[in-house]
Amino acid sequence: MSDRLREPSAPGPLTFLFGIHNHQPAANFDGVIREATDRAYHPVLALLEQFPGLLLTVHTSGALLLWLKDKAPRTFDLLGRLAARGQVELLTGGFYEPILPVLPDWDKVGQIQELTGFIRREFGVSPRGMWLAERVWEPHLPKALREAGVEYVLVDDSHFALAGMNPDSLDGYYLTEEQGLTLAVFPISQRLRYLVPFAEPADALAYLADRRETAASLTLVDDGEKFGVWPGTHRRCHEERWLGRFFEALLGASWLELSTPSKYLDSHAPRGRIYLPTGAYREMGEWALPADAGRELEEAKHRVQALPDGEKLGTLLRGGFWRNFLVKYPEVNDLHWAMLRLSRALHDALARRPRDPRLLEARRHLWRGQGNDAYWHGIFGGCYLPHLRRGARQALLEAERVLGEVLKGPRLGWSRGDLNGDGLTELRLRTPALALTLHPAAGGSVTELAYLPRALDLGDVLARRPEAYHARVKAAAAQGSEEAVRTIHERLEVKEAGLSELLVYDRFRRASLLDGLFPESGDLDPLHPWDLADLTLADQAMEHRIRSGPGRLTVVFSATNPAGWPLRVEKTVTVLERRPELSVTYRLAWKGTRRLTGRWAVQWNLALTGGESPERYYDLPGRPAFRSRGAARDRTGIGLVDEWMALAATLRWERPAVVGWAPVETVSLSEAGLERIFQGSSLLLAWPLALDPGEAWEARVSLTLQNRANSP
Repeated sequence: MSDRLREPSAPGPLTFLFGIHNHQPAANFDGVIREATDRAYHPVLALLEQFPGLLLTVHTSGALLLWLKDKAPRTFDLLGRLAARGQVELLTGGFYEPILPVLPDWDKVGQIQELTGFIRREFGVSPRGMWLAERVWEPHLPKALREAGVEYVLVDDSHFALAGMNPDSLDGYYLTEEQGLTLAVFPISQRLRYLVPFAEPADALAYLADRRETAASLTLVDDGEKFGVWPGTHRRCHEERWLGRFFEALLGASWLELSTPSKYLDSHAPRGRIYLPTGAYREMGEWALPADAGRELEEAKHRVQALPDGEKLGTLLRGGFWRNFLVKYPEVNDLHWAMLRLSRALHDALARRPRDPRLLEARRHLWRGQGNDAYWHGIFGGCYLPHLRRGARQALLEAERVLGEVLKGPRLGWSRGDLNGDGLTELRLRTPALALTLHPAAGGSVTELAYLPRALDLGDVLARRPEAYHARVKAAAAQGSEEAVRTIHERLEVKEAGLSELLVYDRFRRASLLDGLFPESGDLDPLHPWDLADLTLADQAMEHRIRSGPGRLTVVFSATNPAGWPLRVEKTVTVLERRPELSVTYRLAWKGTRRLTGRWAVQWNLALTGGESPERYYDLPGRPAFRSRGAARDRTGIGLVDEWMALAATLRWERPAVVGWAPVETVSLSEAGLERIFQGSSLLLAWPLALDPGEAWEARVSLTLQNRANSP
């Protein structure tokens, strides 16, 4: 350490508030969580135990705490020992790490109190502060947080920059309020986030020493995964002892005091009052922008950084608003609105029966389904990871199932209205085995196709759409690997060749029952046939009628002269009370004056639980994998088998047809780099048409779901 650091000229000590935030999605794979525990969570705590004079603030999400208690009790107990002796201050937060601002207030308060109670029972301490998931802030939060018993929260200094504050002059904490309820807010230093652990410990100490001249305290609380999970960081932090050297440097700096936010709150006055606008950490705002705007912002940042005072001017550039992820990804928006409807129904039921154990069970499922990881995307896989979306959707379906059992609703039911906030009418059908959402404004297509006995939504196929980083895929491919350990926000590595060939985007959402009229000749791509279509229904609004009959629900969609074609189309969708089956009957009546020749094609997009495994395959000769491409003529059926889920989805039709299949694959960015992800299977059924004026044509297709648990 330099003489300047040992003998600073500033008169008083600087207080450093240092901490880590540990979280894993409730739906993540055990192996992934185990690796994070072995490579980061436990080594950091074990090292901390060797430095009893060092204080650390730790947030561990409720989902991860449950996993640690069950699967890694040694780490769980170590955290408890450090908290009991006062070396670690534990933070509360939403139990399943939700984006708090978008939850109903009763769930905000409930999730925080659930984690606070768990910490109190398991560790014997009462947290006073909280970690705000992804630091997504909205001005209404202070009231709900105070009602949940929270005294302070941590957000990034970029939040303060949006309020006109200079990040280089921030220190201590500030007070904000909502409806007279005040909350302390500590700014997290972005500069320190980028130095730790990617620069040398001496560089981080030098920055602290420089800030000592103008600051009483600085705060750094950041992802625990950066100390062993992010690429290259385990070697750096533990094998090369970066973290140990950093701890030694902190304790060796006589001008530095180590503390926790609660201790600092009790001994220091606030630096002032502040009202923060909506925001998150800087990168999150950039990711929330539409792809074109994201590229423009990136270009603007590069141009500004070239100016003499570019770093300072760059703080004035801001990205979007977190809620716009719900616009960017309609699949995520549907998940969000399903959560809101279910939360309201549960809240009303609990108001009448607050101690009902089944309703409390349903609420636990609901809260698990509110976890933030599947609701957005940036550097981390987020909503592009099917197992995270599936986990959130599964939790909501389980909550819906339990609630239905308690309230004893009808075995067959339907609802109609604006179910996702888009101003259009959607239909939801429900049987004992199926839940479906249909869109009259999009040709009667189906976006939810949930099999309730497995709590699996086969309609959960994410569309291929542009992302800002797609423009850099080719450049990243030529970049090659680098040995330097950098913050993941600076990494852009390609995990396999050929990704640029996958950058094709979907015209329609990846729904099922997407229909169209095609010329009589030419190959049809089962993945993206629509550019060759003479007529598509997915962009046509259809009238609809709902019929209830004994043991069945039927929706009849109809369109006359769609897109000016002299054609009447009827599409009749039926679900049954006693069978997990969806059937659709098409009737085309030709009103033209000349003979119509062509093909009628229907696309299904279905998601089971994998694309490459030999346990997931098409029930065809050779058992082709879901990630294969192919076509077969004169077929009257095709099956999709998922032995891991013990589930088969079988499509059958009466008229022989050509069936083609292909994988839906996206290119997305994770902390490890750019990667191909299997989202689901696209199947296209095509029949020949030959209709004279006044003639009609009919075809019927059914999808049957079968539990194969007892199959040989």
